[in-house]
Amino acid sequence: MAHISVKKYSQVSVSNINEMTPYEQINLIFSNILGRLAATKGFIERKEIQKKGENISSCILLFGALQDALNFEVEQDPSISNNLLSLYDYCQRKLVQANVDNDVGAINEVISIVKEVKEGWDAIPVAARVPNAE
Repeated sequence: MAHISVKKYSQVSVSNINEMTPYEQINLIFSNILGRLAATKGFIERKEIQKKGENISSCILLFGALQDALNFEVEQDPSISNNLLSLYDYCQRKLVQANVDNDVGAINEVISIVKEVKEGWDAIPVAARVPNAE
């Protein structure tokens, strides 16, 4: 199933991404991270070191994209963005260590964190998912 998620992500063209709402783009990043991390666990178990490293590197970059997407100037509480920034940084560091140690437990921890954040993201009301046209 993880391979399906990665394949779907790789089939999305740049023009399709540009047509997506910011909500959909972030959702795609979450899905891609989860798919890649699930595949990474298999790569660790099968000792496919190069593929493991490539997937972890991609996930670290995707966490960077999530960090770049944070809005610290929103009218709501900016501590949400600050907390997510710290959480994404933690996940990146955890993945670096998981890569070095071939640690499936660390991968599972990051998967758990991403799933929880994604659940919150998915709970955003539909009306709030589309930016207001100015």
